[in-house]
Formats: sequence, C-alpha cells, structure tokens
Amino acid sequence: MEHRTGSIDGGGPMILADVQAWAGTPGGIAVWLTSLFGILFGSMLVSVDRRIVLGREAALIAILAAVASASRVLFAALPNVQPVTLLILMIGLHLGARRAAAVAMLTALISNMALGHGPWTFYQALAWACVGASAAVLRPLLVNWDGTKVRIGALAILGFIWGFLFDWIVSLSALALYQSFEAFLAFIIAGLIFDAMHAVGNVLFTIWLAPSLHRLLWLHRRHEAGRWFPTLLDETMKREAFIAEADAAAKQLENPLAGIARFDGDD
Repeated sequence: MEHRTGSIDGGGPMILADVQAWAGTPGGIAVWLTSLFGILFGSMLVSVDRRIVLGREAALIAILAAVASASRVLFAALPNVQPVTLLILMIGLHLGARRAAAVAMLTALISNMALGHGPWTFYQALAWACVGASAAVLRPLLVNWDGTKVRIGALAILGFIWGFLFDWIVSLSALALYQSFEAFLAFIIAGLIFDAMHAVGNVLFTIWLAPSLHRLLWLHRRHEAGRWFPTLLDETMKREAFIAEADAAAKQLENPLAGIARFDGDD
C-alpha cells in the first residue's frame, strides 16, 4: 500500500502533464465541448422546469413537440428537409426561448426514437434550442411593430442561415465520436450539399407555413394575454377597432362622392 501511494505521489506531475497534453488533442477538446454543452443543456432543463409549471403550459409544449417530431419523421425520406427548424423558429418568436428549448429537447429525444439515437441527439437538441433563442432575440426584426404580421423575407433569411449553422453544430458530435479534427472537417465538407438542402427547405417551408403558424401562435398569445391580463386584451381590441375605423375613413376620403350618393339615396 505504501509503495502504491508513493508511486502515485511521485507520478503526480507526470500524470498532470499527461492530462494537460491530452486536453489539447481532438479527444480532449471533444470532452471539454461535450462537458460545456452538457452544462448549458442542464441549465436549460432546470430553467424550463422552473418556468413551465402550469398544466396548460406543459400540455402546449407536449403538443408542439409531438407535431415537430411527427413532421420530422414524416419527411425523413427527404434528406435533411423537414419543417422542424421553422417550427422552433416560430415557437421562439412567439413563446420565447425557454419554451422553444423545451420543444427542441423533446423533439430530438422523441423523433430519434424512430430515426436513431446517438451522440448527435444531444447536439441536435442544443442546436434547435439555439434556433429558438435566436428567433426570440431577433423578434423586433421578424415581425411588424404590433406583432400581427411576420416578415417572411427576414424569417426566410434566418432559416437559411440556420440550415448551415444547425448542421455544423450537430457535426461537433464527430469530435466526441471519432476524436479527430479530420473527421469533423470531413463531416462538414461531406455534408455541405445536405446543409444546402436544409437551408433551401427552411426557406420553402417559411413561405408555405409561416403565415399560418404565425396566425395560430399569435392568436394563442392574445388569448393567453386576455386570460392573464384582461385590460391588455381590451386595449388590443380597441386598437384594432380604431385601425379599422381609420381605414374606413381613409377609403371614404379617397372617394367622397360615395358618401353623397348614399345620402341622396336615403332621401
């Protein structure tokens, strides 16, 4: 026992040097990246768990995750073309980064039960959580001043960018799996065509689905605002009525004879 303890004490500096040398290798970097992302992932889970405490909220998250997972499996035959990225962009835009992170985690876990789990599952969840967070941060650029209309062009550009960034983040799993920078670069280069397909698919899904998704999620937000803040809903309805009256008055100013004709007809 004394001999074994002495060997460990004497070899301490050597072990530390070996650890430091190993930390600079692809395998060591992969471990550090995985640990860092694991901490971020865990903090997101804790944050989501604290915020999503209501039954209605949990049910909404579960439904959105089920829709995203089903859509991913449904489009599995098309390589890297699926509407999940757009769905999480819209969720982050309307419901915030935490809810988008919850949907991202559940979508990666549920859909990969059919598509296959691996080290990439963790990175997919993290990448989609970042997708939702970016939409939440960039919300002023993605909707008009009152949030009633989505800017399709800006959303399509963001979706196109995430088509590449998402797959590059997921490709970090190659470092953990193969512990090689060469494997990581090979994944990036070999996947450029699929990244482009993901990006173009995001643009097409944005043009096709974004207006309808925006309307549904915006109505949900207004309903929730009315449930928790009735005065806010009243003010919103009054503002919409005022805008409608202003539009009607502007149209009448454009054709003032229409009012005179109606007046003469009444006589």
